[in-house]
Amino acid sequence: MTIDIVFSDEDLLVAYKPPGLPTVPLKSSSGDSLLSILALEYPEVLQCHGKNEWEGGILHRLDTPTRGLVIAARNQETYDYLYNEQRQGRIVKTYRAIVSEREHCLEGFPPFPFQSPEETSVVIESRFRPFGPKGSSVRPVAEGKRFQDGKIYQTKVVKEQDFALLCTITNGFRHQIRTHLSWSGYPIVGDDRYGGKANDRLELEAIALSFTHPRTRRELEIRI
Repeated sequence: MTIDIVFSDEDLLVAYKPPGLPTVPLKSSSGDSLLSILALEYPEVLQCHGKNEWEGGILHRLDTPTRGLVIAARNQETYDYLYNEQRQGRIVKTYRAIVSEREHCLEGFPPFPFQSPEETSVVIESRFRPFGPKGSSVRPVAEGKRFQDGKIYQTKVVKEQDFALLCTITNGFRHQIRTHLSWSGYPIVGDDRYGGKANDRLELEAIALSFTHPRTRRELEIRI
């Protein structure tokens, strides 16, 4: 498998992850991942990392069925700078989601307290809790429930056209956009986990990244 490199310089790469490929390996896994394939041509991405050494220089992960742009650092200084920028909410990630109307509410979702994203721009926010066997899914946490000390995550949703939504996040939680859109009544096409219309792939694509370059300190926007 070859990986498209959308941007590269001496400090970082922005790669396009295809659907079905894990971003990074599991701790005990040796199978293909975006990281392992990048390392064949750019071995330096394995020499920098955060708390999880096996994740190399990958700054953020996409769910395996999600496709799109991912940042990888090529040196530790770049990784440390961008990791801090991400923690401060200064790396902006934009996704395009193709959605359909939900036929029925899934178990574990509280009432949706925001306006419909098909009617107006909206910021959906919540804490999250694990749900299902071994916590394989997540659910938003409503006020007055458990997990109220957890971090609040926001998904800014703008309607691009009928059933096409642009979703912007900074700090992300596992399945955040997928869960928030399902909660709103508009799950992503192909997302059988969260009630989406049947399709041969998940219609969620990371299409843009905006961040400050670690060396030049200039704002860099990468878009496909």
